[in-house]
Parts: sequence; structure tokens; C-alpha cells
Amino acid sequence: MVVSTILLSRDNKYVKDDGSLPKRPNFDKALLKALCENQIVSDEAYDMLPPSIKSVVNLPTKWEEPGIGITIPEIDALTDLLIVSRSNETILGGKTFRLDNFNLIVTTPHLDLYKRK
Repeated sequence: MVVSTILLSRDNKYVKDDGSLPKRPNFDKALLKALCENQIVSDEAYDMLPPSIKSVVNLPTKWEEPGIGITIPEIDALTDLLIVSRSNETILGGKTFRLDNFNLIVTTPHLDLYKRK
């Protein structure tokens, strides 16, 4: 089972018009680091990660597949269980992450848990 996490605004935006991310809740980076630890990530995902998380992941060898989705296409294709960290922001414009392929299991003010349909 592939578990991934994504940071979304209250209105499901993952990036603002200027390319910046929604404001992270305090726990979000620690959650991402814990989920990424010792996981294989794609080269594209590795390039996107901050140095503190790059230090705990592995790059794939020729025959290995990523064990966690980091990029939006990977999250969409690989993820069985999705943890959504919720920013308190609502963003006008930006890019929306569609949750059509997932069923909501649990929701809290700061985290939502989805399972692939």
C-alpha cells in the first residue's frame, strides 16, 4: 500500500498563482519527513524536496519504483491512502487537486484521510 501526503488549502488548492504553496500547518513538514524516511522517490520528486527531506529518502535503481507519491501525477497514480494536511488558507486562483479518485474516510480540522476508490 502506497501512502502519500499532500498540502491543500481549504478549497483544495496545492499551489497559488505565483507558484508558492499554501501556508503549512506546524506539523506538515515533520509528517512529510516521517512518511518519506527510507522511501524510494523518483528523480523528479527528489528535485522538488527540501534538503532536510532529501537526506532521508532513496533514489530508485534501474528496477525500483517509487514507494511514495511526491509529485502531483505520482500522487494521482500511485497513492492508495492519501493524508491531506489542511492549510487554513483559502486561495483564489491557483491549481486545484481533484479528489475524484478518492473516498474520504476521516476528516479533522487539520487532516483528512482518503482511500483510493
